[in-house]
Amino acid sequence: MQACPVAQRLAGRRHPLFRGHPMQSTRLLAGLGLVFCLGSAVLALPVQAHSDSRLRDDDRSHASRDYSRPPADFGPLRESIHAKRHEIGRGSAVPAHVKIVKGKRLPAGWGSRLSAKQSRHLPQYRGYEWRRVGSSLVLVDSRSGIVHDVLRGVLD
Repeated sequence: MQACPVAQRLAGRRHPLFRGHPMQSTRLLAGLGLVFCLGSAVLALPVQAHSDSRLRDDDRSHASRDYSRPPADFGPLRESIHAKRHEIGRGSAVPAHVKIVKGKRLPAGWGSRLSAKQSRHLPQYRGYEWRRVGSSLVLVDSRSGIVHDVLRGVLD
């Protein structure tokens, strides 16, 4: 039985990466294995936030946290927003025919964005943004525009 002609030609050749001394290729492979093992171990470590004493002020305690998902109950947050309503300010009034409903898209053209100065009094949720509509605050999914929650009358 004859071997494949291509296999016969390649039998005597070495890969360009391993042309040197056989010990060099062993060291190279061992080094690459070590890099991959240590690299994956470092990437698997949890990210730890450094505590900053400046952010521990009770006035900004809810705004300094980065929540991944909005809470089911906005009761405690409603009270703190009502206390800061003068810094946030009211939005333009909504006509009677415009309805803002949880689970539906925010009507086009309604709901003004908050400035950075105003939004620092509110918690920030990844993927959501706060909109001001009259005396209410609306938490909207920033990609789809769907209303997550409406805090009615919180800016009165």
